[in-house]
Amino acid sequence: MADVVKVIELVGSSPDSFSAAVKNAVATASETNRNITGVDVLSSNADVENGQITRYKVQVKIAFVIDSTSVGG
Repeated sequence: MADVVKVIELVGSSPDSFSAAVKNAVATASETNRNITGVDVLSSNADVENGQITRYKVQVKIAFVIDSTSVGG
């Protein structure tokens, strides 16, 4: 049987870097979604206060294989 992949869209954030924001999004998604196979960064932006970046944010799509044993059979 062929794999079925579901894609969800999330926003991850971090006070440290864009890379850390992506890692946070994937780590959080993995708490409730098994079989994550990839991440696509759609956009990135940051909050700035007093001339300093205070929070890095990324909009991502995360793909994971649907477990056929948990979908009706």
